[in-house]
Amino acid sequence: MRTPLSAIALSMLVGAFVHAQDGVDFTGRWILESPSSASAETPRALSVRQSLVTTNVRGEPMRPFFKDITIEREIEGSTRAETHQIGVVGGVVGGLGTAGRHYAVKWDANVLVFESGSYTGQSPETGVWTERREAWSLDSDGRLQVVITTRSSRDTPRTVPLVYRRR
Repeated sequence: MRTPLSAIALSMLVGAFVHAQDGVDFTGRWILESPSSASAETPRALSVRQSLVTTNVRGEPMRPFFKDITIEREIEGSTRAETHQIGVVGGVVGGLGTAGRHYAVKWDANVLVFESGSYTGQSPETGVWTERREAWSLDSDGRLQVVITTRSSRDTPRTVPLVYRRR
């Protein structure tokens, strides 16, 4: 009788552990499902890995969170890899002859948002500037929804929704 109760208790703890983590796990291989809105620069496939942190620097258990995300984007015969620290906001202030830049990778509820931009003026959206926002979420069918919005001082805003299915 003790073994089945132990197994039930263990499965409940594991379930609680998984649900307590911050963010959504996008780990896996994703294939583009919505090519009609795709351009030549749109990745046809994504390979994603996220690092889950479960202990602090002393090895003690803590509330799990996703520390970083590595994305391999397959675009027309080539692959581009990038790794982002999640929860990081930063940038460089523009000055004499240098452009300012800013970036952020952060959770907005269950949506992972990647933001970046540059500007030649004194602050964002001044001088010649560009901004890019990429929002990742899972829909009710488990598909990856990626919404890319670009804005700049030279072009009209553009939003491209993409849908990927897990392979």
